[in-house]
Amino acid sequence: MYESIIQRDLDALIDDRVSDGMFRVDRAVYTDEAIFEQEVSRIFENCWWFLCHESQVANHGDYFWTDIGDQPVFVHRQEDGSLKCFINACSHRAAILTPFKQGNAKTLTCRFHGWTYKCDGACIGVKNEEEGTEKGKFDLREIARLESYKGFVFGCLNSNICSLEDWLGAAKPWIDLMVVQSPEGLEVVPGSSTYKTDGNWKLQAENSVDGYHVSTVHRVFAHTIAARESKGEYTGIKKTESGRIAGGVPTAGYSLGNGHMSIWAQHTTPEVRPIWEAKDRLEKELSPIEVEWILTKGRNLYLFPNVMLMDNPSTQIRVMKPVSANRVDITVYCVAPKGESDKARAGRLRKFEDFYLTAGMATSDDIAALEDTHEGSMARDAKWSEFKRGIRTFTRGADDDAKALGFEPEVSSDNWDHEVLYHGFYRHWLKMMKGEQAG
Repeated sequence: MYESIIQRDLDALIDDRVSDGMFRVDRAVYTDEAIFEQEVSRIFENCWWFLCHESQVANHGDYFWTDIGDQPVFVHRQEDGSLKCFINACSHRAAILTPFKQGNAKTLTCRFHGWTYKCDGACIGVKNEEEGTEKGKFDLREIARLESYKGFVFGCLNSNICSLEDWLGAAKPWIDLMVVQSPEGLEVVPGSSTYKTDGNWKLQAENSVDGYHVSTVHRVFAHTIAARESKGEYTGIKKTESGRIAGGVPTAGYSLGNGHMSIWAQHTTPEVRPIWEAKDRLEKELSPIEVEWILTKGRNLYLFPNVMLMDNPSTQIRVMKPVSANRVDITVYCVAPKGESDKARAGRLRKFEDFYLTAGMATSDDIAALEDTHEGSMARDAKWSEFKRGIRTFTRGADDDAKALGFEPEVSSDNWDHEVLYHGFYRHWLKMMKGEQAG
């Protein structure tokens, strides 16, 4: 077994010499379990971690069970409408308290020994309580920080974290472009899909904003869409916008700071997207540049470290749960503007199934490619992955499109094939791994 990172220098993992035309990453970052264990404590438990969307805990008593790193937690809607997040472990002997992944309970009772807790975490019942037992000492443990941005709920185990808005930074306008599509905001459509990838979580993060793979990995998807639509059976909103897969359309990519990354590609047939039905209303309510970005630019946003927000033919929240260096679990949700027509919602769901579900025509290809990449990363005699595409042509700061929309990225690139957006991701990863920067 090759030498673990515990005995090596973290700086040696990232060869950052952009002025010399070089940026590369030691593939041990994907395969070394010691690195993963440090990621859990230094990154996952030390920065803002996406938990859920507020629509998933809309009413008093609604709860949502998830994780921060490898620690189970649950978000619970309070009687006053606020949210709290607790460590999901009974104060007695640590049994999980939520009976389901998602549900409603004004009180939670431990299925092991019957201890009971109010929605606000107060311990209110101890079975066969003995004299002198102080229930107040057994209240549930709240996490250190919980904040929400435009309905997206994040938590952190580090009380010294910066504000969520500061953490999101230049990514906020990208989130706003999804939220403003309805005056009522967004809602997660009932249902989800969870699958595992035998590969590292960082490969999944890279792939979510990797335009370079699209025309290769998803060529079968593009051919299938073209073939079925040539039969005339798929018209109007039933069609799936796939022009970006064939290439030849304007694209761009951005490093947004704090490890966040994003890409967009111009849609060739924006009129088949579900949001097109709201075009007239959007043009009255929003600025022309916002309308242009919403209707004509398909967008992928990665928020460090565990969530992607995608608005292309359909809309998606993709959440990562890193399990080990060699495995990541993925859960996908369709997210949609509240109040859209039944026709638009049906079209959104069909397009979601087409591309984002493992039974569709794209995600399974991504999984195969990423698992191949992880397997190849085990080859220690060829240890470097290079991220050099676009290294001589990128723009520091905002390009014209970013300036028009009003966000300030660290780096802009005029081609989503380019890889310079990953430089910011790995620089931030390294800082957190070395303890030089908290979330």
